[in-house]
Amino acid sequence: MLLNTDLEKVGEMLNKKNIPHNNQDLIGYAAGLFDGEGNINYAQYKCKKPNGKVYLKWNVAMEIAMTDLDCIKNFYDIVQTGSIHFKGKAKGSLNKKDQWRWRCSHQKALALAKLFIPYSVSKREKLLKIINHYEFKKPTDSLGKKFPFMKLKKN
Repeated sequence: MLLNTDLEKVGEMLNKKNIPHNNQDLIGYAAGLFDGEGNINYAQYKCKKPNGKVYLKWNVAMEIAMTDLDCIKNFYDIVQTGSIHFKGKAKGSLNKKDQWRWRCSHQKALALAKLFIPYSVSKREKLLKIINHYEFKKPTDSLGKKFPFMKLKKN
C-alpha cells in the first residue's frame, strides 16, 4: 500500500551507459536477494557536537553481508549504487569465513527502497519507513510561531 503517487517509475533502472531499461527479472532477483539476506538500519540516535550540544541524527542504510563475492558483485551490477567492503574474520573466530559487505545509505537507500518495494515481503515495513522518511515532509512552517488570539467581544 503506497501512499505516494510519485512512485510511478518503480522498477526503472539505469544501466552502465545511463540508458533507462526496465528489466523486471533482474530487479526481482536483486529485491529477493535483499529480502532474504539484507539488513535495513533505520534508527535515530544522539550525537554530541564538539561544543557539547547533543542533537538527534538519523541512520538510514541498507546492507547485505555474504561470504560469496561473486553474488555481491552481481547484486552491485544490477543496482549500480552503494559500495562493497571486505570484512575479514576476527582473530579468535574458528570455522568462520571472510565476509563481503555491500552497503548504501540515505538518498541512495531511498532510490533502492522505491525499486524493491513491489517485490518485498519481509523487509516491506522498513522499506516503507525509508520512503516515508524522505518523501513526506512534516509541516515545520507553523512550528515555533506564536499565533495571535483574538478576544471575543461581549454583546
